[in-house]
Amino acid sequence: MEPSAFIGSSIFLYIAAFIAVMVVGGYLTYRTSPKRKQRREEKRNRDDIN
Repeated sequence: MEPSAFIGSSIFLYIAAFIAVMVVGGYLTYRTSPKRKQRREEKRNRDDIN
């Protein structure tokens, strides 16, 4: 394998890993975001009233 091809593939792997980390981090942040949690509590309170 040529050194340049090896360098290119390793950069691609780093980019792919970085994107994967960003997606997972963004998903976890979205799941635990205060706005979403507040909306869920409001829905629960509405259900309790009825």
